[in-house]
Amino acid sequence: MKWSSLGVKLAGLAVGVLLVGMLGGTASAVYPPPTGSVSMGTSNTTPATGTSVSVSATVLNQFGSPAFGLSCTFQIASQPGSDAVVDAGPKMTDDYGIATTTLNTGTTPGSIVVDANCGELTSQVLVQVAGAPSATILLPATGTGSEAAPTSLVLIATLLATGLLCMAGGTSLRIAARRARGS
Repeated sequence: MKWSSLGVKLAGLAVGVLLVGMLGGTASAVYPPPTGSVSMGTSNTTPATGTSVSVSATVLNQFGSPAFGLSCTFQIASQPGSDAVVDAGPKMTDDYGIATTTLNTGTTPGSIVVDANCGELTSQVLVQVAGAPSATILLPATGTGSEAAPTSLVLIATLLATGLLCMAGGTSLRIAARRARGS
């Protein structure tokens, strides 16, 4: 009987070791976890093509206070053309946790996405670049009476004849017509 009592004890010990091994597995985590936040903004969210805007990243620590002296880098994540440029830095955050750089919008209208990487924190901002300001063309009066051509036909014919009817590069034309006053 001594052997069976010893066998039960050994079997119990083996089950205990097995349970400890299964339940006592290792947990893993990244320490310290990334803490804080970064938010981005621009001096103008809808600038025209060919202009420059300020892009800023505001970094807060895990307590919500400005993160001073943190290095931030910037890059263009996407753009509609190929000539928009951002000053990549690195730029250091100031006393208010703000790092600022400059984005040159390039010549193509559309959406530009700028990334900021400040330590382990990242953020993006969308800049919607508008086309060049529209030009107003004033045309002379086209005449009066039953023989006068409709104004819209004259405008289109005039624009086609002078080569002004184009919509290239996002530039738009706004036409202002003056009608002759009847006597």
